[in-house]
Amino acid sequence: MKAKLILPEHLGEITLGQFQRYTELIKRKDLSEHQFNKRKVEIFTNLKYRDIKGVRDIDLKDILNQIDNALGLTVEFQNRFTLDGIEYGFIPNFDEITGGEFVAIKDYEPKHENDVEKMHSLMSILFRPVVSEDVFKNYNIKSFDAKDLDNSETFKRMPLSVVNGALGFFLNLESELLTLIQRYTEEERAKEVKHQSILKSGGGMQLSQN
Repeated sequence: MKAKLILPEHLGEITLGQFQRYTELIKRKDLSEHQFNKRKVEIFTNLKYRDIKGVRDIDLKDILNQIDNALGLTVEFQNRFTLDGIEYGFIPNFDEITGGEFVAIKDYEPKHENDVEKMHSLMSILFRPVVSEDVFKNYNIKSFDAKDLDNSETFKRMPLSVVNGALGFFLNLESELLTLIQRYTEEERAKEVKHQSILKSGGGMQLSQN
């Protein structure tokens, strides 16, 4: 019995993991155009590679066009989504992020346009389980824990629409993040200067003797 073809109609029906696989496919230089197209269809539909051999070229072209249309749609920022029964919320206030969050975000943020290999890890930092909400829909999310990155593979199944919307919003925060970087650096520098000042004045020595 042939499987019924399931095609994505919008980014909400494409996962981050599928897009990561597609990005890796684009990098391959060993495939003919026909082989590339069949691999692409395999990634974004429920068809197996061996089953695509029986698809007529005209139908294959229509399938590829619909995939491209879905990938090309623009989306709005969505600050909450549900996956496996858990509701996740985007960091509600970047002014209050911790040093650990800041360092992790800088480690996993994309370095160029097609840098999506670690995108699921970045998403697991930006989106965390919602733990409370008030009557005005203001919410709080789970505190950041670097250990949670071990489970970031789950985020490969999040909708690409949420990822793209979050990235657009995130890029608009770049100037704000640069301000946070400067503030964080200055605070750390001030702590070090104060520490060195105490040591030079003999305060540290006196504390040890006491």
